Amino acid sequence: MPLSEGGGLSLGKIVGALGKSRREQLLEGYDLKNFVRIFEDRELMVTLRALFENDLNVAKTARTLFMHRNTLIYRLKKVRDTTGLDPCSFKDAVTLVLLNALYRAK
Repeated sequence: MPLSEGGGLSLGKIVGALGKSRREQLLEGYDLKNFVRIFEDRELMVTLRALFENDLNVAKTARTLFMHRNTLIYRLKKVRDTTGLDPCSFKDAVTLVLLNALYRAK
């Protein structure tokens, strides 16, 4: 499940236009097996997508997902512990979205 969707110019289209060697180059330095655990976990991907759609607002995301805030925080901690990236940090969130797009383009 991709993290970014929509019409027009999308991250998926941009990444898809890159050559395979350039995509592989962008993935260098990341332990992709840790990210795959997240990218293949439907529950975590739904959680991340909701977080990003709610502008990294944890309280709003918890309400959107109809879940307790602590449950959401637990899931986000799982992402952080697995990948080393904090999905509540804008910089890390952008990195997660980009890595997911690169992974999906393989």
